[in-house]
Amino acid sequence: MKRISLGLILMAMFLCGCGQDQYAIERDYWRVNKQAQAIFKNPVATPANEVERVVALLNKFASSHENNTLAVRAEFSIGKIYLAKAMHDRAREQFDAIIKKYAESAAVVSESMFFIGSSYQLQDNADAAVAQYRKIMSKFPLSPRGLLMPKYIAQYYASRHEPVKMQEAYKQAISHYESLAQKNMKSSLALRSYTLIAECYAGLKDWKQSIAALETIISNFRDRGQMDAVLLNIAVIYRRELNDAVKANETLERLLKDYPESRYAKTAQELLKKK
Repeated sequence: MKRISLGLILMAMFLCGCGQDQYAIERDYWRVNKQAQAIFKNPVATPANEVERVVALLNKFASSHENNTLAVRAEFSIGKIYLAKAMHDRAREQFDAIIKKYAESAAVVSESMFFIGSSYQLQDNADAAVAQYRKIMSKFPLSPRGLLMPKYIAQYYASRHEPVKMQEAYKQAISHYESLAQKNMKSSLALRSYTLIAECYAGLKDWKQSIAALETIISNFRDRGQMDAVLLNIAVIYRRELNDAVKANETLERLLKDYPESRYAKTAQELLKKK
């Protein structure tokens, strides 16, 4: 299972308690987290009593610093330790407890739900895992985790070598993201949605539609930032996936014309030299 960063979660959490010595709290967290990392490095060889000892330390830290953002990290670490040890029921109990405790935070709740889904995934219970992932989509579609779930489900089916379900999931994801984007085609949500749409079409190997989604990004957001990276992506698709050197070169020349100072200018020039 891929590691999941909690950076976005912490941004959504409340501010640290002002009356506490943040440096001392971070030092204490570093000490206990170091012991948790030792378990992650070799969970199979870690004895049960060591697991419970570290879990107790993490619980003590979290309860001692309830108003600090590091508390949620400690609580997530407990759940992840149980996952690493294949103690799936205990992991789900931990993440359920986090959901109840931080019920007002969509980011924290949706991330906890994702780990519950991951526990089923690790047990090869695809139906339960996907049901949990769809629940995240339904309840928290705009949370950091919720926004990724439609694409993730399709990738999950791909990893299971289930092409029919994968294709259907990608199509559903595209429809989902298009619906989100249509609410405001100039919004940051639309930008993120069309980026995901392009990635979903790439998952389907529908490269022309992937390019169309990227061109939509350029049309709607060129006034909000440079589109050089998007243009380079389009050029690479033309060259590597569609074997269309003419279109690829046209796109690279467009990049150099519109963004002569781009950090991708040198890469574009080198690609233009290739036949």
